[in-house]
Amino acid sequence: MTRQLRLMCYCLAVGAFGWALLLQQLPQDTGWQGILFAILLAVAIESVGFRVPPSDPHSLAGIVVVGAALALGYRAGALVAASAGLLYGILLPLIYRRPPTFYILVARPLLRSGARALAVLLPALLVAQLVGGEPSQLVLFLGLLIGYPLVVQLARAGREFLQGGRSGLSTWWQASRVPIAAAEVAPLPMALLGAQITVQLGPGSIGLSALALLATSVSLRQATANLRRQRTSMRELAMLNEASRAIVRSELDVAMLCDLIYREASKVVDTGSFHLGLFDAGSDTYTLMVRVQDRMHQSPLTVELPMGDGIVGWMRQTGQSLLVEDFMREMDQLPARPRYQSENPPRSGIYVPLFDGERVIGSMSIQSYRPAAFDSNDLRLLSLIADQAAVSITRARTFTEARQRAVQLLAIQEVSERITAILDPDELLASVVELVRERFGYQHVRVYLVDGAQLTLGAATDDAPAHVVADAANIVQRAASQGIAQVEDDRPGDVAHIAVPFRFGDQLIGVLDVQSTAQGTFAQTDLFVLQTLADQLAVAIESARAFAAQREEAWTLNLLFQVAANIDRAGSFREVADTGVRLATLFLGCDRCRILRWDAQREVFVLTTIFGVTLAERARMDGSRVPPDTVPLLAEALASTTPVVLDLSKQSSRTPLLPAIGAMSLLVALPMRGRTTVIGVMLLEFDPPLRAPDARDLTLAMGVVTQVASALENVLLTAEAAEAAQLEEEIRVAREIQTGLLPLSIPTPPGWQLAADWRSARIVGGDFYDFWVLPPLPGADAGRLGFVIADVSDKGVAAAMFMALSRSLVRAAALDGSPPELALERANNWISRDSESGMFVTIFYGIIDLFSGVMRYCCAGHNPPLLFRAEGEVIELKTPGIALGVLEDVTLHAATVALHHGDLLVCYTDGVTELIDSDEAQFGVPRLIELVHGCGTAGPETVVHAITDALAEFGGGALFDDVTMVVIRRLAATEPQLP
Repeated sequence: MTRQLRLMCYCLAVGAFGWALLLQQLPQDTGWQGILFAILLAVAIESVGFRVPPSDPHSLAGIVVVGAALALGYRAGALVAASAGLLYGILLPLIYRRPPTFYILVARPLLRSGARALAVLLPALLVAQLVGGEPSQLVLFLGLLIGYPLVVQLARAGREFLQGGRSGLSTWWQASRVPIAAAEVAPLPMALLGAQITVQLGPGSIGLSALALLATSVSLRQATANLRRQRTSMRELAMLNEASRAIVRSELDVAMLCDLIYREASKVVDTGSFHLGLFDAGSDTYTLMVRVQDRMHQSPLTVELPMGDGIVGWMRQTGQSLLVEDFMREMDQLPARPRYQSENPPRSGIYVPLFDGERVIGSMSIQSYRPAAFDSNDLRLLSLIADQAAVSITRARTFTEARQRAVQLLAIQEVSERITAILDPDELLASVVELVRERFGYQHVRVYLVDGAQLTLGAATDDAPAHVVADAANIVQRAASQGIAQVEDDRPGDVAHIAVPFRFGDQLIGVLDVQSTAQGTFAQTDLFVLQTLADQLAVAIESARAFAAQREEAWTLNLLFQVAANIDRAGSFREVADTGVRLATLFLGCDRCRILRWDAQREVFVLTTIFGVTLAERARMDGSRVPPDTVPLLAEALASTTPVVLDLSKQSSRTPLLPAIGAMSLLVALPMRGRTTVIGVMLLEFDPPLRAPDARDLTLAMGVVTQVASALENVLLTAEAAEAAQLEEEIRVAREIQTGLLPLSIPTPPGWQLAADWRSARIVGGDFYDFWVLPPLPGADAGRLGFVIADVSDKGVAAAMFMALSRSLVRAAALDGSPPELALERANNWISRDSESGMFVTIFYGIIDLFSGVMRYCCAGHNPPLLFRAEGEVIELKTPGIALGVLEDVTLHAATVALHHGDLLVCYTDGVTELIDSDEAQFGVPRLIELVHGCGTAGPETVVHAITDALAEFGGGALFDDVTMVVIRRLAATEPQLP
């Protein structure tokens, strides 16, 4: 429940309870004329009561209520109290002009009337209970003397607590306790006198008594108002005195002083909307130093305000103050109209000028959105503050000007010492313009240097043109051509301008150009000071140039020596490249440096290294490939022998570049060429702001990149020689391994034809096949033939070595005649245990009973062989299982198939079916089946040759994977029978 809702419930509950108790105790035999007269008298006295905010109005109405209770009976007195309280509560918002709300019009009057009824009835009923009947007048008076004010003030206290909490209750009590005691408690004994007059004297005496009580109320109200005005005046005078003393004692800083004036004025007048502005001497520039709108501080504002323009211009012209009670009503009668345009303009305001003698130096104003928010007293107070403020502002301005002159004299010495101590030309010029601007307060300071037949900008504090146009109207050009200082200080609407040439002997070095937005800035002393600084600047520039030339030569030699020394310590290609980009970034002043190696085989640039980025960015970009057509700059540099410069700031649209890091503004691409090798491109990246590299910088960069390229070429040649020797040795070893492992001859059992082929995509491969003769099974008439075809997961020498291991282990596991699945499971355990290379091998193992033609086989992750029946059916031979070497313990499965008369078995590795053509289409199993069908009843040798020829034609003679085939055809006439 909100505080407002709790307050509303409290008012309605207390009021309803009071009226309910009153209705039970209504008088039956009392004259209503007396009651009505008492009600009207109580309302009249309450209407002339006085109010001490934030408490309720205070009056002598309690005398009438208690007197009516004593004279007419406490029931009649309660009716008078409730009726007068209700009637006055309804009239109260009209008297004090409060907005009509349910709380003001209903809840609060109900609380007032009900509480006063309770204030009469509760003490009376309590006294009646104590005495055991109707109390006497004296006993009733004593009960009401204590109970009536107590109940009324408790009801008020409850309302204040619910409305404002403890702080609200405390504030109310502090403000109300004295008026309550003086006006509502102390005069209550007069009620006994009023009751006696009513009972014992006639109507005339009653009327005189009522008039006397009313007159006393009016006098009390007037005395309270006079006391409040006296206290207000004393408080205003004290606050005004405090504000004046604070302003007079303030620091001599105009901005801080204006802010202090605002704070002190806020203690005296309403500064919810406040303006304090100052005029610049000798101009129409008006600056609002303090600008407060709706109690919100806004930034200072500078405008052009001619004399007589707007209210502020009118004040500057006439020196008069202005009080506006209502702009809407008085707009046509105002001496000047406001300049501002707003959807919610102020309704009233006070405008006061700030005087320095007879001259208006500024203005102070306060505004309000309410009409008649200010009166003549507010105008008087603001005028007194304005007088003190004007004196302090004038004094602060005078002090500031004197301090500025002193600072300028000290600055001359500081600038002179600084420019003679700096030996770097760029640093010297930058320091000079900044020091002159800071120490002398000029808006723009520039130094132009003679560059052949033109003046080139050396340094500036603003965005100045790079060159001076050869125009006689240009002050800088005139100073250079005439050799004397030029001053333009009185052009209407233009800035003050001075150009001072400086020489070294008879040689013109340049021009010192100084500007100020305030006319009349440059006096004769300024010209003398700037000429002195210009002469010292000429000597300093010549000294710096001589020093820079010697230093540059020594620095260049040292740089090249450093590059050579660091590169010699690097070993590998990457180390040399890393050293090169780091040194280039350090010595050439770029923000980042990259080396992009040219891969001639793939015709693409490969990012070898980059310096000037984070580790994460480097890892992300390392090894990235950049086609030359996407970065024309790299292709152009690769074909050039000189640096290629690309200024991105001058490009109409940014061409596709490398992945950008930072706001690249300029790129320099340097070709990297050895004696016989094209290495690539070194790319220098510059972010704004930058000093564009000149011819000296580019020459130095080519010297650095030449050393880096030579070192990289040596590393490449050395690496190529070592790689060639290592590759030759690997090939020799691999050939021996491959030759020794493959079968020297293919078995030729009666009634069977066998053929095999092995082709490696590289010099060595990972595929293999093998045959071995096994003894016949017990009771069999002929022996058995075991064969395998396998494919190792990798290629090259490592695959060849793994192939040797796998072949030996499979052969060892199978020669005892174990079933294919058990032999391969045993081989898998050995391979998994003995190999840590992470490679695996797919394998197909079959055992053929040469008499019956029954073959038991196991397919461990290999391409299923194709069994071509004589009648044309094709069967894929596959069993569940995974490649060997993947897991240590596996379970493989076997199956049995019969090879009939004329059947053909084709075993192959994935190099056959996964070969791709120029369109990246695979050879595939369907094409293989179609090809074998096309061979008809040809022998295995013919089938193998047909497949190899078809693969060569399909792939264009290229192999991307090893190709191995084993082809078996049964020729026996006897049809085999499955057991």
